[in-house]
Amino acid sequence: MQLRSGQEFRQFARHLGSYIGSSGALLASSVALLLTFGLLARHLGHEQFALNATITALTNIGIQICGLGSQESLVRRVAQEPGFYPDMLGHVHILNLVSGAVLVVVGMIAIPVLYPVSEQLFTTLFATALILITNIVLLKIIWLATNSYIAHSRFSVANRIEFLFAILRMAAAVVSCLVFNITTVAEWAVWNFAAHAIVAAVALVAIRRLGRPKFRIVREEVPIGIMFASQFFFKAGRSNADILVLSAVAGSEIVGSYSIARRLTEASYMAVEALNRIVYPSYAAAALNGIAAVLGRAKQMLLLTTVIGIASGLFVWIVTPWLPMLFGHEYVSLSWITRSLCWAVIPIAVSATAFEALGASSLQSIRARILNLSNIVGAVLVAAAAYYASVTGVVVATYGIEILIAVLGWQALFAAQKAVMAETPPTDVDDRAEPSDPRAA
Repeated sequence: MQLRSGQEFRQFARHLGSYIGSSGALLASSVALLLTFGLLARHLGHEQFALNATITALTNIGIQICGLGSQESLVRRVAQEPGFYPDMLGHVHILNLVSGAVLVVVGMIAIPVLYPVSEQLFTTLFATALILITNIVLLKIIWLATNSYIAHSRFSVANRIEFLFAILRMAAAVVSCLVFNITTVAEWAVWNFAAHAIVAAVALVAIRRLGRPKFRIVREEVPIGIMFASQFFFKAGRSNADILVLSAVAGSEIVGSYSIARRLTEASYMAVEALNRIVYPSYAAAALNGIAAVLGRAKQMLLLTTVIGIASGLFVWIVTPWLPMLFGHEYVSLSWITRSLCWAVIPIAVSATAFEALGASSLQSIRARILNLSNIVGAVLVAAAAYYASVTGVVVATYGIEILIAVLGWQALFAAQKAVMAETPPTDVDDRAEPSDPRAA
């Protein structure tokens, strides 16, 4: 018993250390990102800042398609079979390259027409190309590095890459805004590209250290990856429909303030994400013992993620009065929008626990049906709410959708366990008697 207690304590201490390191890195990254956001908000002004937020919303949708969900497959399969890493790495590289090229071409056609960043065509095309390569191709490379190390449970390296990324992006904002005094999206595109390119180069070196890729398509993972990507594609569509509609019906100040409030809410979720990124490989390993093992672990995590979600929302609520000092007093709607939206992190944290467990159990079809349908309907509701009731309608619709998704996710997880139990017939005591035993007759 003492030995077991000692092993459990060491395991707990190891997980606690990993979480502290992961959450610390993500917290530092969030702070750096907010400072970057604050500098851009002040120096670009609400019109250019709103334009930047709108274009970013479009690229956020595109990046969910890039790679066709192959990076989730990499984390899950490598956590279960570490020796399969070269195959999965090659699989990810191929899908990232092909889908990324297609997305850049599509973006070069659509963005200059819908949201030109300059009156000069060459400047618009050049800046658009930089934005697309930055927000899709380079960002995907950086994510691949962090996911590769997470798959090997080497969280400290993943944390260092995340931290380096946030620091360099903040440095780019500091130099470009405070030294060169940029005022347009086109100017920021150059600096943002430079920061991403440096980190992407470091990420490629880090990936290489884990081993050479074996370039082939892992066919059985393609449909699973597509289902996984579809969930985040529709989620991104729902999450960015509000900004796209608000940019058409509301003023740039409203769009800018709402974008900042959204970014703050997403940043507050980082504490939950830090826990999920550590737990996910263990979910995948537990899945080898069946859905019941994964469900048991998810139940253990639910209380913790909920508490972290509440604490994160409370922190944003407390710091809200000081936001105008960071982002600028021209964003007059920022405070009330932020306080209205900050508690959405709680249902998001609750639902994430269930959907991480479903994904690690290879139940992507169930997870995809719930998230895709919810996000498709949610995108329509959020867009309609933004059109008819502006930000107030968006906030109400957001809470309703997130709560519904959380309920559906946990219902699906319990239903999956019941389905497995129903397929396993109960074993009667008499059935265990040896056939040669006359009492078995």
